[in-house]
Amino acid sequence: MSQYLTIDQGNTEAKIALWENTELVDTVIETRLTPASVDKFVDKRRLDGAIYCSVVQNNGPVINKLSHIARCVYRLNTSTKLPIRINYDTPTTLGADRVAAAVGAWSEHKGKDILVVDAGTAVTYDYVDANGVYQGGNIAPGITMELKALNSFTARLPLISFPENIPELCRNLMGKNTADAIALGSVYSVVASISYYRSRLPEGTVVVLGGGCGHHLASLCDFEAHVDEHLASRGLNRILLYNEN
Repeated sequence: MSQYLTIDQGNTEAKIALWENTELVDTVIETRLTPASVDKFVDKRRLDGAIYCSVVQNNGPVINKLSHIARCVYRLNTSTKLPIRINYDTPTTLGADRVAAAVGAWSEHKGKDILVVDAGTAVTYDYVDANGVYQGGNIAPGITMELKALNSFTARLPLISFPENIPELCRNLMGKNTADAIALGSVYSVVASISYYRSRLPEGTVVVLGGGCGHHLASLCDFEAHVDEHLASRGLNRILLYNEN
C-alpha cells in the first residue's frame, strides 16, 4: 500500500497527516514544525511521496528532511499541477491553504457547486463551480481575531477568550451579559456570512466547512453543511496523487 505525507503549515500551527492512497491513517498538529517532529511522526516509514504547503515562509529544513524520507516531494505553489482550474486575477497571492481546501472539497463533491469555508485565524469563503473551476473567494477575520479587535479598538470592551462552549453559548440568540454578547456576536457573524454567501451562489450549492470549529458552525446553520476537519490535508493528498498519476 502506497503511503504519502502531507504537511499544511498555517499561521499558528502545522498539521502533518499520513495517507494510504486516499485513506487518512494518522495525523498530528505541531505548534513548532521541525525536521525532528516530522521524523518522529514518520517513524522510519519509507514514503512514496510527500507534499508541503505553507501560508508563511517555507521551512527549508523540513523540506530538506522530506527529500530524504520520501521518493517524490512537492511544494504547493502556482506551478503545481492541480485537478481543478484556478480563475483568479492574482494567482501568486492566492493562499496555498485555500487552494488545498478547494481541492479537498472538490474531491468529495465533484460535479457540484461548492462553497468552501475554512474557519481558522481568518475565515475564508471560496467558490468552486460545478465544472471544477475555482472562481474566487473572500477573506474575513476569524472568531479569535474579532474578539481581539473588539478589545483593541474600543475603550471598554474586555478581551474574551475563544468560546470553547459554542453549543451551550448559542442556546441564546442574544447575550445577557457583555462577555456573552461579544462571543455570540463573533460566532454569529461567521454563521451569517456562510448563510449569505450560500444564498447568492447557485441553488443546490454544497457547503463544506473546514477548520477546528467546523462542527460547531455547522450545527448553527439552518441548512445541511458538510464538515471535514482535514479538508486542506485531504486536498494536499489529492494534489500529490494527481501529480503522481
